[in-house]
Amino acid sequence: MRKWTGLLLWVLAAPAWCVPAWSANLAVYDEALQNGFDNYSYGGGATFGSNEQAHSGTLSIRFAGGNGQPNNFNALSFFHDPDLSTAAYPSLRFWVHGGAAGGQQLRLYLQHNDVIVAQAELDAYISGGALVAGAWREVVVPLTSGALNYNGAFDRIDLQSDSAVAQPVLYIDDIVLAEPVVLPADAIFRNGFESSSLPPAANGLVQEQGVSVLGMTSDRFTWRDSANQPRVAVLAHNTGQSGPNGSRGGELREFRYQVGGNTRVVGASNSSGASGFGYVVSHRSEGSTGIGTDDSPLGHGFTGQLQRVWTGRHHAIFRFSQNYPRWSTTTAVPPNTRYDVPVTLDWVFASGHDFPLWAISWDLSATPADAIEADSRAPYGELLFDGAATPGAHSTIAGIGWGDRYKFQTTSSPATYSSSWSWNTPNTIPYVKLWTTAVDATMGTVQTQPIAQQDAGGYFGTSRWNSTSAAGNACTSPASLMPCDYNWPYQSINYSFGGVNTPTNNTRLAWGTNFGFLGQTSYYVHGSAYWGGPLPNATAAGWPRKSYSTHIVLGTHSTDPVGAQVGQVETMQSLTATASIGSVATSGPAGAGRVDTIAYAPAGYDPVYAAVTFNAAGNALDANIAVGSGTLRKPLLVVRGVTAYPATLRFNGAVLVLDVDYFPSLRSSPNEIWITLNRDLSGAANRVELLP
Repeated sequence: MRKWTGLLLWVLAAPAWCVPAWSANLAVYDEALQNGFDNYSYGGGATFGSNEQAHSGTLSIRFAGGNGQPNNFNALSFFHDPDLSTAAYPSLRFWVHGGAAGGQQLRLYLQHNDVIVAQAELDAYISGGALVAGAWREVVVPLTSGALNYNGAFDRIDLQSDSAVAQPVLYIDDIVLAEPVVLPADAIFRNGFESSSLPPAANGLVQEQGVSVLGMTSDRFTWRDSANQPRVAVLAHNTGQSGPNGSRGGELREFRYQVGGNTRVVGASNSSGASGFGYVVSHRSEGSTGIGTDDSPLGHGFTGQLQRVWTGRHHAIFRFSQNYPRWSTTTAVPPNTRYDVPVTLDWVFASGHDFPLWAISWDLSATPADAIEADSRAPYGELLFDGAATPGAHSTIAGIGWGDRYKFQTTSSPATYSSSWSWNTPNTIPYVKLWTTAVDATMGTVQTQPIAQQDAGGYFGTSRWNSTSAAGNACTSPASLMPCDYNWPYQSINYSFGGVNTPTNNTRLAWGTNFGFLGQTSYYVHGSAYWGGPLPNATAAGWPRKSYSTHIVLGTHSTDPVGAQVGQVETMQSLTATASIGSVATSGPAGAGRVDTIAYAPAGYDPVYAAVTFNAAGNALDANIAVGSGTLRKPLLVVRGVTAYPATLRFNGAVLVLDVDYFPSLRSSPNEIWITLNRDLSGAANRVELLP
């Protein structure tokens, strides 16, 4: 039977590296048809605007090949008038989801004036080589080379079912035609790898630039996690746009991960001024006294700059920077004076890892010493972390937990000011989390360093350390079992309850430190007697710069991913790294965007990016990572002084398979290789060899 023609969803199916993500795009489909494209689909089976699956936003195209009938070569078809040209758009890109089955066969057709001008099977252009069940895969198709090899005008793209029998349902989303890209003269790709070295991996990290998600222009990152499942993070640009409820960007707006074979979409609400996550907030010790304005504005209300620091085969660093207003105290000289403090925020993504890393640096060096006395509550914000579409549909918060010198956890549900609690298990790694049980979900933040190295948490509630609610109310006004709202060491939902016994479904999550953390040359750390705590007075510096890093954790509450990440940071502290070829790195940049350095503790552990770090000798390394306690799962290794990918990587003598056993990214400047080692390490012998 003659197959119907029509440019089968002309999916740019060349490897993703053939069409760099920084090129400009002409959207074909994004929540709906865009830019004058018409639906010319034929044979039935196509549903535009399906909410069953979505790669971004909430809607995609649902397509049933054969429409339930054999020998029905139906197709998705997109028509555009006037003509388009491969000179203007030499490639096509989209995302495809295999539904419950995977393995569907599709053929791509390009047409002009009802004549087929090029065609090809789609599998060759799908990341990984085929549609798979329960996962989105990118399709990148070069129109002017490969099987299509067409140069000229076209007006129609068809994606046709290429089977004589009915095929299972699949989904298509985010279809774009990409404009041509001019590579830099030095032939170094902007995404961080050299043209003469390894091409991008089929299972590698993908960064899409300038996509529209939830009403804001953003960069979207897609990678494979520790279970080889897709994860997606969307960062809204902060360079001048105005988004929902006054947001100017510089934040995480959407996060996707797999739960039981389905995609959970964690999004920012378009009805809350605090929506989005990872922006800055800081409170002045004296509040608004003497300044006549809000002392703690939401950081996503300010514009700034973005920098795509680096995108490699499996890793990426994306940076926001902005100025955030801080005011001097009423007794400073001069008093009540505004200073616009530079802030740098790095987001780091890595294949094999479940959670983004978020790093912040405050630069107070241009402010007078001791003029400012403020805290830091970043990362700050609200995401609908149970996957709800609206704030009203979000589950009631079942519990709250945090860790400073002791672990705190509510022990009754739902969370209210009357919740019972325990705060009596010793703790070393700072964290905070919320969870729901009506939907099995949690969100939390975990610091990359122990509290003894990097102070965290604050305020006046530590007199109840090493106790439980059985000892009585932790707040006298209003009388309640829970600590007073102003005494939670990390801000979250403490200002969201409507009454002593009233629960909430608000999802605010933030951080906390004592006042003076920003601006004071010496301030009393959390738990000190100065703040009413049980510890002797101890101080730390909050000037001229302050930096810290955290893991942003989202997952199912039943698996306790926050607790697991706390355990990983604890395990990092037990490491002893050695090297017989090369050396262990003992220092590095003190924070995101900083050039001054800190000493690593333990040697080799970089807390800024949570990486085990070495120095190569002649592009070679022979090192060992002894794990003192616990199991170190899929660690990130950074080896400095490397200018080329290794010919061989061995772990405990066994040769590892590229992009299966390890996920490498070469960073041309500053001559590093980043490697997610797809192994779990324990015990004294964990030998890693890089052979040039």
